Amino acid sequence: MSNLDLFSGVLDEKDILKSDEVIDPFLSDWRGTIKGKAQAVLCPRSTMQVSKILKIADENNLVLVPQGGNTGLVGGGIPDRSGKAFVLCLRRMNQVRTFSCKNRSMTVEAGCILGDLKNLALENELYFPLNLAARGSCTVGGNLSTNAGGINVLKYGSARDLCLGIEVVLLGGEILNLLAPLRKDNTGYDLKQIFIGAEGTLGIITAASLKLFSLPNFRVTALVGIPDLSTGLDLLRLLQKISNDQVEAFEIMSKSLFDVVFKHFPDINKPFDNTSELLILMEVSSSQTRLIDQKIGDQVPLYTLMEDFLSEALEKNMVSDVILAYDDFQREQLWKIRENAAEAQKRESSPVNTDISVTCDSLQEFYNLATDAVRSMCSKTRICCYGHMGDGNLHFNLIEQDGGDKNWDVKSIQLTKLVYDALYQVNGSISAEHGIGSMKMEQLKFVKDGTSLSIMANLKRLFDPKDLLNPGKVIDYRLY
Repeated sequence: MSNLDLFSGVLDEKDILKSDEVIDPFLSDWRGTIKGKAQAVLCPRSTMQVSKILKIADENNLVLVPQGGNTGLVGGGIPDRSGKAFVLCLRRMNQVRTFSCKNRSMTVEAGCILGDLKNLALENELYFPLNLAARGSCTVGGNLSTNAGGINVLKYGSARDLCLGIEVVLLGGEILNLLAPLRKDNTGYDLKQIFIGAEGTLGIITAASLKLFSLPNFRVTALVGIPDLSTGLDLLRLLQKISNDQVEAFEIMSKSLFDVVFKHFPDINKPFDNTSELLILMEVSSSQTRLIDQKIGDQVPLYTLMEDFLSEALEKNMVSDVILAYDDFQREQLWKIRENAAEAQKRESSPVNTDISVTCDSLQEFYNLATDAVRSMCSKTRICCYGHMGDGNLHFNLIEQDGGDKNWDVKSIQLTKLVYDALYQVNGSISAEHGIGSMKMEQLKFVKDGTSLSIMANLKRLFDPKDLLNPGKVIDYRLY
């Protein structure tokens, strides 16, 4: 009996994908930089099927690589080139098991699309705040496996903070039921946190209970130019204070990024003819149309609050160019700039992509160190920086000079090292929201102490002693 035949009694024939043409999209990452091989793609439709698959894998020493929407950016869901692995695709596990308005929670399967869940919450006048550019195709299982962040972390937290419980299948097929949607459960170790962010290396998340929130019925969005990151942080603290911490998003973008986005997406309205070197896209949201003015204690319309805030910022020379969106169309146009950033860079070049995190008070220092290092080596390299400034998460990305650079492949490696060297000087993290995958395993050794790495390796040995679950990702336990 072949390895593939082992799964024929568990899955329908239509749920076992075998032909090269059909499985090819499952074998490349979104950026197209990593390509793997697999024996087949297994598409279970239930937790019980996943359990049986993991039991078979354990008994026959078969490698499984879990995959959701395949929108990852560090190779976490792509098999290696050996061709031994089976891709375990959970997209067909897409049922909403429970939805509770009273408990403000929903229990959903791992293959549910993030955008569909956001729409479901909206239909019930509630809000699921996890918000990524890939929301139309990424899945909740992948979101939790990478502890996804996105634009609303500042107000609501990352995927980890939005999760009340999970269901996990362990190697050997045992099902770990941690799904209870309790806000408070202080009964020993919080086991779900071990699997959130583990990228499928310890077990397979098959379902999750998620928090829901009051629907923000009113939003005010503005785009402004700033002189530097330090001023941007002062601007954020001021806005948080006057809005009673209702700032939902505070996104940094560089002028070089703007130029690339408008080049590849000419249908997006250009807000300025000449932009500042750094810009902030900010949004305040509330379930009410008014907020309390802390100075006078009266309720004021949200637009008036933002207008007064921007006027004060202009008077203090904290901002230059200012655009305030007064309707949904204007708001959507501003957000299209930010949400098409990654796609525009991919179309333009093979960028140096980073996902770094530093403390907010180190943002300016890191930016200066990294910029100076890049400029000293390649003065014309474009710094296409963007990210979630309010939580210290920057995508300090680099694109070759306009017109191309025949030595870019070699320079990319050197430039990546320079950026990470700057990061290490401010004790930052190499991954804020994308995970480690296969791409950042080497760098992980420089940002984790030996004790932490040893504990991580021991967890891998405990849950996956044969290294069958997503091997070659996050950590190689044989090194520790």
